Amino acid sequence: MEGCCYRLRQVSGSPFAYVYELTPPRHQQAVTWCPVHDEGACEQLLELLLQAGKERAAGGKGLDWGRLKGSRQQAPASPPRDGLTWGEIRQAIQADIAPGGPKGRDRNPFVCFRDKGFFGLMYGDSLVALPEHLEAFCLYTPDSIRAHQDDPDVPLQPREYNSKGFYQVIQMVNYLAKKGIGIATPELQQRLNGLKSTAGKVKAPKPRFIPNTEDIETWLDQLVVLDPFRGWVMAMVATYGLRNHEIWHVDALPGEIEANPRMISVGSFISSGDGSETKTGHRFALALPEAWLERYRLDDLSYSREMLETLRQRYPIRTSESSDGALQFHNNESLSRVLSHWFRNSAREDRELPVKLYGWHQPRQVPGRPKPTARQERCKVYDLRHAWALRAKETTTWSTTLKAMAMGHSEAVHTRRYLVEEQALHRLEGMNRLLALDEGREHVAAPRRRSLRRTAPVPSALPTPPPALPDGITPELIEMARKLKAAGLG
Repeated sequence: MEGCCYRLRQVSGSPFAYVYELTPPRHQQAVTWCPVHDEGACEQLLELLLQAGKERAAGGKGLDWGRLKGSRQQAPASPPRDGLTWGEIRQAIQADIAPGGPKGRDRNPFVCFRDKGFFGLMYGDSLVALPEHLEAFCLYTPDSIRAHQDDPDVPLQPREYNSKGFYQVIQMVNYLAKKGIGIATPELQQRLNGLKSTAGKVKAPKPRFIPNTEDIETWLDQLVVLDPFRGWVMAMVATYGLRNHEIWHVDALPGEIEANPRMISVGSFISSGDGSETKTGHRFALALPEAWLERYRLDDLSYSREMLETLRQRYPIRTSESSDGALQFHNNESLSRVLSHWFRNSAREDRELPVKLYGWHQPRQVPGRPKPTARQERCKVYDLRHAWALRAKETTTWSTTLKAMAMGHSEAVHTRRYLVEEQALHRLEGMNRLLALDEGREHVAAPRRRSLRRTAPVPSALPTPPPALPDGITPELIEMARKLKAAGLG
């Protein structure tokens, strides 16, 4: 409230917040609809005072003290008179990113406008949106803005201006300007483009720390003992290479598909408004390695049904039916975060999995310099999906088409996205296995041909045909006579 002529305070013995003026006539009054422990009421009162302070600083009347009396429902915050409010802006953007909207398939740059996004949490719906609000979000990291708001001594941290996230910020500001929203000023657009130009090439994506099969197996062995429920969930994700939210949409467990009991079926679904719809709809997923089915009781049908039902009860799927009868799923993104928070939850580390999974990343060696040391870091849940793709390439002879079908994406995506983390050592081992197969077939056949050439006698003349049998004597009779003689009857 720095710069505002109104202040809040708590008076000893009173359950209500008090408002007073810093300038004459220094009026003060209890707000009977704002208990000091009611965060929602205090936030509403704060917005009311900030707006009134701006009006007074601009030469207006200022605070209407009558609004501080009565009930909270009778005293809404003052409506904005200059420009759009954050509620109006967020409502417009949320309509655009809804299914069928102009940004319905490109939501990522606009998630900051959701109810639980940055602007939804930072600014009340009735607060007038200012250019400096948007500028701060564009130039600094959201976490540092929140920390600076709580403690002004905490410095603001600039964004990485050559990152994909910053490019999405520019896309968002340009879209606001195109819609005629005034806080996206030409000056801000020019400044952001200048920062992008001077930052250089786009920053390379952060490396993934992909765990190897042995590490995953050791991790799961411990997890299913310490936490059987979440151990089963993670074993399913690791064995079948599932996306986070797809475990909720499994409609055929191991043992329920008669044609191949080792397969599972992932149901098709239409996602609404959260950006997590599947790429290819329904698919069948393949177990790899198959030994994990028995090792982690995935092939125990009654046990798996119990675990899946427990998952859906603890974290329900929210659905609705569209006008054309199609079933829509509304919370795939929040379901995905459930598994992500099991791996890493900075706010509640006590809710993370009891065993941590680590993977390795080998930085590229610069020619002429020593090989850099491999880095180890905690994995993310999606790394299990990448590990499945690498494992399929290293240990099977499956075609790229089959592997892509099992993972639910195109062959191009499979090669471009899921095999980029393959280390040189893995490629070398894979090539050696294929080479050994080819050379093994060659080495088996070649010596045999050489042996035949070396030991086969060269005929000096044409072979003599066998003599003709007497009349009435057939090869069958000769064979029967031999058998009688061998039995002592001949």
